[in-house]
This record gives sequence, C-alpha cells and structure tokens, in this order.
Amino acid sequence: MSGAVMKDNIIIRDAYENNLKHIHVEIPIDKFTCVTGVSGCGKSSLIYDTLYAESQRELLENLSGNMFTQKIMNKAHVGSIENLRPALNVSQNYYNSNPRSTIGTLSDSSHYLRTLFALITNFSEGLTLKESFFSSNDPNSCCEKCKGLGEEYVVSLDSLIPDEEKTLRNGAISYFKGKDTSQEYQTLVVLCAVHNIDLDKRVRDLSDEEKEILLYRDNSESIQLKFKTPKGRTKHKSVEVKGAMRELQDKLKDIDTPSVFASISKYLIKQVCSACKGSKLKETVLAYSICNENISNVENMPLFELDEWTGKVKYTYAQSNIHEQVDQLLNQLLVRTHNMIALDVGYLSLNRSIPSLSGGEVQRVRICKQLNCALSGLVYILDEPCKGLHPRNIISIIDATKNLVAKGNTVIAIEHNGKYISEADKVIELGPVGGPEGGYVINEDVNQVSKESEMVYEFKEKKVPRNWMRFENINFRNIINQDVEVPLERITCITGVSGSGKSTLVSVIENCVASGKAIKCKNYSNPTKIKNVDFVNQKPIGKTSRSTVASYLDVFDNIRQLFSQTEYARINGFTASDFSLNVPGGRCESCQGTGFQKIELNYLPDSYIECTECSGRRYHDDLLLVKYKNKTINDILNAPISELFGIFDGVIPIYSKLKCVDDIGLGYISLGQMSMQLSGGEAQRIKLAKSLGAPTKSRKIYILDEPTSGLHFQDIELLEKVVLKLEAQGETIIIIEHNMDFIAKISDYLLDFGIESGDLGGKIVANGLPENVFKNPQSSWYGLV
Repeated sequence: MSGAVMKDNIIIRDAYENNLKHIHVEIPIDKFTCVTGVSGCGKSSLIYDTLYAESQRELLENLSGNMFTQKIMNKAHVGSIENLRPALNVSQNYYNSNPRSTIGTLSDSSHYLRTLFALITNFSEGLTLKESFFSSNDPNSCCEKCKGLGEEYVVSLDSLIPDEEKTLRNGAISYFKGKDTSQEYQTLVVLCAVHNIDLDKRVRDLSDEEKEILLYRDNSESIQLKFKTPKGRTKHKSVEVKGAMRELQDKLKDIDTPSVFASISKYLIKQVCSACKGSKLKETVLAYSICNENISNVENMPLFELDEWTGKVKYTYAQSNIHEQVDQLLNQLLVRTHNMIALDVGYLSLNRSIPSLSGGEVQRVRICKQLNCALSGLVYILDEPCKGLHPRNIISIIDATKNLVAKGNTVIAIEHNGKYISEADKVIELGPVGGPEGGYVINEDVNQVSKESEMVYEFKEKKVPRNWMRFENINFRNIINQDVEVPLERITCITGVSGSGKSTLVSVIENCVASGKAIKCKNYSNPTKIKNVDFVNQKPIGKTSRSTVASYLDVFDNIRQLFSQTEYARINGFTASDFSLNVPGGRCESCQGTGFQKIELNYLPDSYIECTECSGRRYHDDLLLVKYKNKTINDILNAPISELFGIFDGVIPIYSKLKCVDDIGLGYISLGQMSMQLSGGEAQRIKLAKSLGAPTKSRKIYILDEPTSGLHFQDIELLEKVVLKLEAQGETIIIIEHNMDFIAKISDYLLDFGIESGDLGGKIVANGLPENVFKNPQSSWYGLV
C-alpha cells in the first residue's frame, strides 16, 4: 500500500514517571513482550502508571459526545506515546468480594448452561420457563433460608469455648468473658452461685448437668445482677438468661441486623446450608433434570468431568427439533470450559465462588474470558501470570498468551519466570536496582534471559530434626485420610501443582497450632506446645484501602510524636493528633489525607488524580511549616525508606522496623505509600518485616505463602537471608513454594502433593530431603531438575 504508514510498535518517548530516567522503549504491536527487573526498578511505573494510565486517560477524555469537558486524569510523566491502543488490565488483584460471583458467571458459562436447561425443560415439559428460573440470583428460585448463597452461619462451639483447659473464672466460655464488674462476667458469677458450680472448674471437668445450665438450657431463668457499664456506671438489673449457646442461636435469627451480626460474629462460622444442602436453589428448580442431572449437580462438577455429561446431552437430543439450539449452547459452554481446562483449572467447578479463588486462579479464569472475547486490537497487560504456578503449569500460560496474540492483540506481561520470558518476542529489563537508582532500560534481548532449565541447584546442608509436629488422619476438602509430619525449628516447603492440596494442608496446620487441638484431623501433637502462628500471605496490608506502610508498621504514631515535640509545633499548639491522616485537624479534608482524589465511573475502573486542594501534600500549609531535622512530615512520608536512617538514627522503635524493611529489599518504597499501591509480593514482605521487627518473648511458627512469587532472583537472595536468619533463631518455618532453586537452598524437608489436582489430588506422594524428592518418580518435580 503506497503512502501507508506502518504502525509496528507502540513508541514511548521520554518516560519519567516515578523513578523512570526519561527512557525510550518500543513495544511491538500484535506481539508478546515481557517486562522484568528487580523490585522497585520501574516496571509498574512504565506499564501501569505510564502506558495503561495514558490509555485510560485518552479513552475517558475522548468519549463520544464529549461527555467530559474537564480534565479527568493527570497526564502521565511522558513525552509522548505513539500508536497507543485500548489497554485492558488482567491482574491477580481482582477486588470482587461478592460471594454470588462464580466461575460460571465470570466466564459466562452459567448463562449458556441455564439457557440450555430452560430450552430442554420447556421442550420436554411443555413449559415457558426463562433462563433466570435456573439462577440462584433470582429471588423466586433461590433457597429461602440462605438466599442463594449455599451457606449459612452457625454458632461454633470451638469459638465459644476456645480452650477447655481454662477455668470458668479465667474466661473459658467466651460469651461470659469480661472484666470482673462487667455484665457478662457477673451473669456467670450469679449462675454459678445459684447452681453451685465451681468458678475454678475447667470446662473439660464440667458435668453434663453443669454444661446444660451454662450452655444449652433452653428455658430462660430470671436473675438479679449488679454490674458496671462500659462508662463506669453501676446498674442493678433483672435479666432473663438461657444457656450461652441457646442465647447466641436466638440472636442468630436476627443476623440480618448489622448490630446483631457485629455483636455475635466472633462466635460464628459458615457451613453448608441445612435447607438446600449447598445447591442454592429451591426444590422446585432442582426437580428438573437433563440426563439425570439437575443444574446444581452440573454446576458442581469439576470442569474436566463436564465433557461426559455434555456428550450424553448432545446424543440424547440429536434427533429432536431443538438439536441445533442444543448444539449451539453446548459449543458455547464447552469452548469456555475447555479453555479453563487448558489453563490447568479443570479441577474447579462452575459454582466455585470468585472470592474463594487464589489470585492465580482468578487471573487464569479472566484470561479464559478474554480468549472468548470477539474484540481484537487490544493491549492486554498481564501482571505476573506465572505467579503461584508450579513449573508444570507454566506451559499452559504460555499457550494462552500466544492465543491472545494470535487473535490480533498485543500482550505485555510483567514477569520474572525465565521459561515464560524466553517465549516472548521482546523483553524489556529495567534496573539495575530498585528505588531512586533504578528506572533505566538495561536489556532488551530475550536471548540474554537465563532459562531455569539451565540452572544447577545447590542443596542446603542436611540437618536432622529433633522434634516433629504430627497431624493424623487429615480429612478436609480434597485431603482424605492423610498423616503428615512437619519438623520443628526447621524449614519445610510444601509443593505440588495448582489445586493439589497445599493451601488446604496449611489451613489445617494453622488451625491446629493456633487452637492447640486437632481440627480437621483425628489427632494433633506438638511437643513444644507453640500456639503462636504468623501466616504471612500476599493479601493487602492494613484493614482499609487508606492504610499506609507507616501505619501498618506501627511507626506513624512515633513519627507524629516527634513532630509534635518540635519547638515550632509547641509554640503553635500543634499536637500529635494534628499530624494524623485519619481524623480532621491538620490533614487536607478534600482528599482526607490521601493526597489523591478518586473518580468513580459506573462503566470503567475507578481512577485517581492528584488532590487539587493540597497538590498531593496531604496536609494544610501551616502543618507543613513544622520540620523535624529539616524535613516536613510529607517529606518523611514521600522519601524512600532507605533514605530515612539518618533522620531516625537513635529512635529505636522507628529505626529497627525500617531496617527490617530495608534488609528484605524494600528500601525503595515510602512510608506514605498506600496499601492498595503495593504488589502482593511487596505486601507479603512488609508483613514479614513487621513480624521480624516486633519484639517477642515466645517462639512462633511462620507460614509463608509463595514468598518468591513476583520476585527477581536478586530479591529472592535477600529473602533467603531473612528466612535462614529466622531458622537460626530457632523458629519453625513452613513455606508453600514453586521456585526450585529457592526450595533447594533453604528447605530442610519437602512435602510434595504431586501432579494431580482437585479430587484426584490431596495425596502427599513424596516427602523428605529436597534432593531425594526431586528425584522421586512420583513427585511433581521428576524430570524437571
């Protein structure tokens, strides 16, 4: 085509967002590009804060009809971007906590399945049912007891009595626990006095009659109480009392009332709905079946079992008047389920709720949805697609990535996995370090990326464990009748493919250790009697999206005190609370101290712009006149942690915690960074650093969930030092992990679940020294090392 301009690359010129050093990169269109580098080197700044942000801004500000005349988002710090296309972010951070959202609804598979049931039922029964009749989200079809959730809350006896070894006086029954003058404790005192029950008796020693009085008595009893309210006022009151369990069960009937739920939630657990047995639907809906299966049975089948049922359906209606419609619906259903099976999530079911999935599972389901998308010409951004995957699962992600490209799309993946990177058309490696000294392009040659298959593994020196934790006859989810031993004061790694049972085992270990008794297993023994468990996962830090690194590390109170004690602050009457970001006073009220403002849109993800009132500085101008060692509080919050040691030298409560953060390779982040801005790997390492920096007098059992996920090999080396330091201090560490080199270097013992998933998994096929497990023909590692 003469005169045509070939647009082969997305060209980014002069990018200087965050720590980027005015870099120039070209990303090939309709190709597969990997961006890699150490933590904090600028990967997210380039892809998310520059390319993706500009794509969003251009889309918003150029909507048809010129709906927005004002500037919606700030322009990214970049000279120019040429040939930019609409970008779609397919990350592992999918903030969908709605339990009604399932794999079926997210992938659209449930729509086709429900339509199929309506079509065949109407044909067979002469009815005119709609597709929504088979939906648990339809108020006319869902179970009346659980409202279509398949679960209900029940009072947990373990939560009510967490420790049977405690005496009544020491709070063995949580419902009666409180200060000596509280209404709860005085109720227990009066009941015990009336019925001659010894307050110093352990719960395990109570007679059946005494348990009936305190826990299960259904008839209310009137007693006279004298107690103090939380405000210190003495009250005399006649109250009607039942057993603690019965009173909680009565309150459970009003669980939809927020105040009631808040008051009893600590005693509740979820279990399968007693009315619908987890089907979520009324019996009138379940009465209709296709090839002897109702819709609940089909939605609860593992995806890899659906082929057999759909084959029966196709054969049964092949000669009917609706065979064409049946075939079309089955094809739409199967193309989605087959894509998910190809991405190694075939062990899941359509009915599995999205909040219950791991980040990797959610991302793979979302990738499957995009493989069925009719649109092309998009830029897909994949955030660490190999994160949390066993090496045997990597090839399926590579195939899916290439399928997206084959459909006429551009794929940009932030990734560290050598095998995945080696399949890319182009690599952009940033570095050479994280933080202010990073932000340079140091490599754009795929061939320079070392492949994992070429690595030579160095195994840790053998250490013989002295003591073991033992879990006998574990029965939970897909683990059936398994006995497990875990060495104490050693490092144990748990491995296996996705869905094989790793997280299930860790859940059993955590619950048994924390409670000191067997949960989901027949027997549990631990000679050290340790009950302190620190589960360090990759979930966001903090209780709210407003949480910052400073508040999570518990150093911000100390910092605010230091500023309030300066001469300028004292003269002007500023207190520590004036420097708080959580309450009105010195903070900017326009952004409530966050430094940015959120733009909520019904049809696109929320966007954030710098606060126009304080220009991102969080505080009123008069507060920013207060300085500690020539730094404002906003300067402190914005500076990399590695630059703060000189400022807080000698302030032990602050310095020691910041040092732990720096030692683990996160010196480039700032104290003011919001929790939602941290990657899962950064959040996990922040948790680990906080745990390391916290003073403790008792031993812990640390459980780490895939700590190397999303880390460059240089970051992993820092992590290794921290984990080995914990072991040297006599701690017990249990790690779910997939990185072979990391496992070889740090683990003393390896438990491997093998290559089967779901109901076919749940079995430990090899255990012992890593070098022996790697060579075991039954293990998931055999043939990979």
